[in-house]
Amino acid sequence: MKKILAFALALMMMLPAFAMADDVIELTYYFPTQTTGPLAVTMEEIVNQFNAENPGIKVTPVFAGDYGGVLEKTLTAISGGNAPHVILLSTAINDLLAVDALVNMNDLLAKEPEGFLDDYVPGFFSIFEYPNDNLTGIPFQHSSTLLYFNKDMLAAAGVEKAPTNWTELEAACRAIQAWDPSIVPFEFMGDTWITEALALANGGAYHKDYNTMWLDNEQLIETIEFYKHLIDEGLAVVNKSYGGASENFMAECVAMMTNTSGSMSGVANTATFDWDIGPVPAADGKDSAAVLGGGGLRIIKTGHSQEEIDASWEFVKYMTSPAVSAKWMITSGYFAVRYSSYEDAALVALMEEKPQYKSVMQFLPILQAPFIVSNTSDTGSVIQRALDECFLNNADIPATMQQAQIDAQAFMAK
Repeated sequence: MKKILAFALALMMMLPAFAMADDVIELTYYFPTQTTGPLAVTMEEIVNQFNAENPGIKVTPVFAGDYGGVLEKTLTAISGGNAPHVILLSTAINDLLAVDALVNMNDLLAKEPEGFLDDYVPGFFSIFEYPNDNLTGIPFQHSSTLLYFNKDMLAAAGVEKAPTNWTELEAACRAIQAWDPSIVPFEFMGDTWITEALALANGGAYHKDYNTMWLDNEQLIETIEFYKHLIDEGLAVVNKSYGGASENFMAECVAMMTNTSGSMSGVANTATFDWDIGPVPAADGKDSAAVLGGGGLRIIKTGHSQEEIDASWEFVKYMTSPAVSAKWMITSGYFAVRYSSYEDAALVALMEEKPQYKSVMQFLPILQAPFIVSNTSDTGSVIQRALDECFLNNADIPATMQQAQIDAQAFMAK
């Protein structure tokens, strides 16, 4: 009997341990894969490592398409009462703000030791500090607009250096066309992000301030007209797929392309030719521009307990740790978001082996935040439709942009 009682007592003493083992906080994480390369595989490896190191938390990663897919899937899940806990998203957060779905990261940072953010590259925070100085996310993967060029092709066509202005760009395109008509001299992204960089490099812009659009400014119209001129002359093609443009470049079908630094690893690991990167060409006499891209980690509060939010914050801190940030840059080409990440032995070795990873650092001091207004989602759609009409459908460019200004500003008034 004593043995039975002792065994029963031992079982009772073990029950809390079993209960604690089963008391795991379950989190769902939505992430996109915007560019080329094995990013989804590396993302799952990182999440699995977090789970292994944090047995009280289990994160389930869910690939949700591109940034737009993440936003749409998140809004649907919120409506259905099954919101994710953490999402990787760009600046299009107006719909999430409208339903008060985002945690203000300042509340979580207030619980951290003084100087917690000192190792983070401060420039990346510019796209998260709104509205009203709320911190709606933490930087994770960030990129710059770039010009990629095939050095072998340029040399064969007699082009001594990559173009830095519009005159040089058109001259290089004509030289490549004359050298080999089967090669597309230049492929550029006709989306809102890259086109904004092209316009900024001519002194143009999409907006004046947080509440005022400016789509009918002369410099923006002039920029669109110049690049449409290259298309009409058979010197350029327009694309909106970053992965597709990268594939064309790596297949040596294209001599030069605009793209994101987030495509750099795919190019570096695949290209069999000599290539390099530089700033997007500026209008003659103007300074080039680089626009900050990518997205950050955002915590959803809708339907979640404080315990889940705190666990989500632990996951965000892990994802932006120096080692993980360095690993993500190695895999993707996105900038590491921690200063100390650039001292990581593997990243240092990669920069020595492939100098493009080091040369991309030149863009950090000149990165500008992309346009962010009180209704970025709807106005962004207006801009994209206008660009499609201009680049693809031979629309009257000044008239199209003037109408886009009216339509975009109307959304701002809602």
